[in-house]
Amino acid sequence: MAALSETEPREPHEQPPPSRLALIRDIGINAGAPYATYLTLRAYDVGVVPALAAGAIFPVTAIIVGFVRKRRVDALGVIILVATAASILGSMLLTSPYLLLAKGSLLTGGVGTLFLLSLMARRPLIFHLASTTGQDAAGRAEYEQMWQDEPRYRWVMRRLTLVWGIGLYCEAALRLVLIPLLPIAVFLPISEATWIAFFLALGAWSWRFGARHLAELEETDTPQKPGT
Repeated sequence: MAALSETEPREPHEQPPPSRLALIRDIGINAGAPYATYLTLRAYDVGVVPALAAGAIFPVTAIIVGFVRKRRVDALGVIILVATAASILGSMLLTSPYLLLAKGSLLTGGVGTLFLLSLMARRPLIFHLASTTGQDAAGRAEYEQMWQDEPRYRWVMRRLTLVWGIGLYCEAALRLVLIPLLPIAVFLPISEATWIAFFLALGAWSWRFGARHLAELEETDTPQKPGT
């Protein structure tokens, strides 16, 4: 998506478009790089805990750099970091084979709980993710202004947060049900495919849902020309 030029100011309630490169960079550093590092090290028979710890270097560095440069904490990086810390702790403490296989579901359910609990906060988690991932200072300010001015925008952010929380609970429950039904060699690849499919489906639905409602919001804010 092309960035807006200085000669083309945004409409008062137009959703600030994230920089495509910045969005890819944030997701790659906070999610892609840790996962790729973990898979690579595990392929070379590195232990689970060291592999997870090595992958955590990327979101930790991004959080520190973001705070030093912009005095803000990246929400996506914090979520990945907390999930990684929980995974490391689980790998160290869990001894039951079932619990080890269920670790992914416990993490997904924990993140889903964060989404649902954030509905009781001043800003839901989806708002923080949308307003910080791939956004510059001007974009974050516009998200904040939309939150202040538009009740429907607040409804959209809360609805997205609710759906993500419920969706992550469903994904966690599905994997828990599959553990006793499938051999471990079959369960492991299916487990990986399951969370990837859920995240892609939730992401695609969120994009369409948010875009539709924000477009309708912009139409209601656009003054009608005389005679129309």
